[in-house]
Amino acid sequence: MHMRLIVTGGGTGGHVYPALEIAKAFSAAGADVTYFGSLRGIERDACEKANVRFFGLQSAPLGKPWTPSGLAGYFRLAQSIAKARRAFASNKPDCVFSTGGYAAGPSLQAARSLGIPVVLHEQNAIPGRTHRIAAKFAERICGVFEETGEHFPSKFVRTGMPIREELIEASKSRTDNPEFQTLCIGGSQGASALNEAVLSLALRVGEQYRWLHVSGPKLYEATAKAAERLSAQSGYRVVPFLDAPAMASALSASVLAIARAGAGVVSELALFGIPAIFVPYPLAHADHQTHNAAAIVKIGGASLIAQSDVTPERLETEWTAWARDEGRRMTAASSLRNWSIPDATERVRRIIEEVASASGVRSR
Repeated sequence: MHMRLIVTGGGTGGHVYPALEIAKAFSAAGADVTYFGSLRGIERDACEKANVRFFGLQSAPLGKPWTPSGLAGYFRLAQSIAKARRAFASNKPDCVFSTGGYAAGPSLQAARSLGIPVVLHEQNAIPGRTHRIAAKFAERICGVFEETGEHFPSKFVRTGMPIREELIEASKSRTDNPEFQTLCIGGSQGASALNEAVLSLALRVGEQYRWLHVSGPKLYEATAKAAERLSAQSGYRVVPFLDAPAMASALSASVLAIARAGAGVVSELALFGIPAIFVPYPLAHADHQTHNAAAIVKIGGASLIAQSDVTPERLETEWTAWARDEGRRMTAASSLRNWSIPDATERVRRIIEEVASASGVRSR
């Protein structure tokens, strides 16, 4: 079967990167793949770098109804659904695969109107708005957290998170680290409150430890300037962003993390068996980052501090507890690796193929 697949999802890296892994896997197998995404998100540039065909839509987060911005948003949504529908009618895809986010809405609604089968991948423990709606007509729903299945009990399969191949390969050859490096990650958008807390912690505990601080591109300049007071500490380094090879190296060299709790970061840390202190983003939809973090705390792989509770003293206490207890870190690493699903991309790929094949049989 020569498959035609539409991949959609985006706005932020948490939606885009797993979608790209599926797109690349199908492209490598000879399928005809097109990524439908928002022209205002990061997906267009990401697709160009990954050599994946991109189709842009004017999708954007919806404002409040009956306000000028809200009405404009619904008008753009209707236009984008119509544009996606015309493209689907011409291309006749076998399946639409979504990783969620506002960018996926038009493609999912277009698929529904044309009877094209849909497979979802919900990354977070609490599903987002787009997938809550699409779950009603989706054939299967893949996910990272068991907790997600409580929302879709009849359609859910825990597949894990499709992770970049460079990281998968690096995790297989990871060895014990001679130096204690803490990896600090704010997520694909960065996190100013988390950056400030990490800087204070690094200053308090001294230069005998190594720190790799990923600030996010938007906050790099401010973080780097604030970090000048740490210039004498040769073990501290701040970078705006890490591409896949650099992230693979960073994860391989780290034994502890301080991070937001987006599903991508959670899954990558688990793959490498790195316990974390999670500081969830408090404004995430339905507080899903707190639920993501809680799932890892439950298996002993992390601790959690609400952003409102973060102080230099509290963060130092939590970090020191992990740093001084090697046995706890080793137990956590084992639990995290058992929770992780390294072949998630292949599991999702098989489900998409099954759904597309079943649809082809029904249509004949």
